[in-house]
Amino acid sequence: MQTGVFGKKPSEPIATIVASAELDPAKNGRSFLELHVAAVAAALADAGIAPADVDGLVCVGDMMGAGVEHTFLSEEIQDYFLFPNLRMQLGVQLGGASHLAMLEVAARAIQDGTCARILCVSAGTFPPIRDSGRSLMQMVCHPDYELPFAPSIPTIYGLMGQAWLDATGLGRDALAEAVTAQQAWATSHPVALGRAAGPLPVAEVLSARPIAGPFAYYDCSIPCEGGGAFVLSAPQAAGDFPHRPVHIVGTGEAHTHGFVLSLRDLSTTAAVDAGCVAFARAGRTPADMDFCQLYDAFSSNPLMLLEELGFAERGKAVELYREGRTWPGGDLPVNTNGGLLRFGHAGTASGICGLLEAHAQMTGRARGIQLERADLALVHAYGSMLCSHVTVILEAG
Repeated sequence: MQTGVFGKKPSEPIATIVASAELDPAKNGRSFLELHVAAVAAALADAGIAPADVDGLVCVGDMMGAGVEHTFLSEEIQDYFLFPNLRMQLGVQLGGASHLAMLEVAARAIQDGTCARILCVSAGTFPPIRDSGRSLMQMVCHPDYELPFAPSIPTIYGLMGQAWLDATGLGRDALAEAVTAQQAWATSHPVALGRAAGPLPVAEVLSARPIAGPFAYYDCSIPCEGGGAFVLSAPQAAGDFPHRPVHIVGTGEAHTHGFVLSLRDLSTTAAVDAGCVAFARAGRTPADMDFCQLYDAFSSNPLMLLEELGFAERGKAVELYREGRTWPGGDLPVNTNGGLLRFGHAGTASGICGLLEAHAQMTGRARGIQLERADLALVHAYGSMLCSHVTVILEAG
């Protein structure tokens, strides 16, 4: 029998998400630390606990230019809240995949008894590319073989998106289908930044001003500030908290490259391996999932990920959108808050968005459209230029 993560049997919970809180995506100009403080305070209130009840603190290092000022972010957070009983405190840095990696690291500490209640937090901003583009590219590009050619994040993702379109024989209209579906979710969400645009027909997405490669304006995520936090506990203690427990039953992680020049095939990613491991450890299959939350900095990403995670054959994910299966009312809802594309992309905190939406759905507290069935969910995120992939399978108790 395939053993589960950390040696457990399939479907046996590793740890449990018992509370969460999400900041509204916005452009209010709050500081990096202010956002973290707001997220931590809200998560503690949601769990009904005080700082003294927390013995683990995990956060994500800045990715958007806060710099050395917040090198010791976890210490800053500890000092602000005066957590008196911490037995673990650390920061995680894996790009957009940091937030699911953070969850996995915290789950290990819960499982091995290091901690009983761990607070995980990530918040941040996404400054305009014209202001932060160079510093961002210095973080993700090879200094000798990529950076001198002045690439941008949209152009690099555009290369990958176009490679996938070429490999599948699809056109830009396939990408537009994903945008249109996610806008349908966003229009029903009270704080989604893309809500005001109203319905976005495929033709309107295709006719928007071009950005890079196959991407036009609506194919790119919406920069903003935001973030949130969640609390993990041992499964047997989940009854001590006010919400329906959401158990972590499987995780998978895989990496293919550091810089894009090292990627052998621009049209595929390590999501294949990360997903396979997570499903095997959970004792579940794609057909078991009630919904998915997929990291989607650009419109090609959810299509590629649905295929690589086993929900559709190569080149067939677009049919899930065209048939309405990923839309509100469909049997495979995807990115139920609108995703990064239409809800908002909060820079450093981007990868926590899907996890917090999944928890809200599974506890019956979605702020947008509440799913009728939300017992099993897949959350997937990637870091940097599709380098690092983490998949998490969640099951509600």
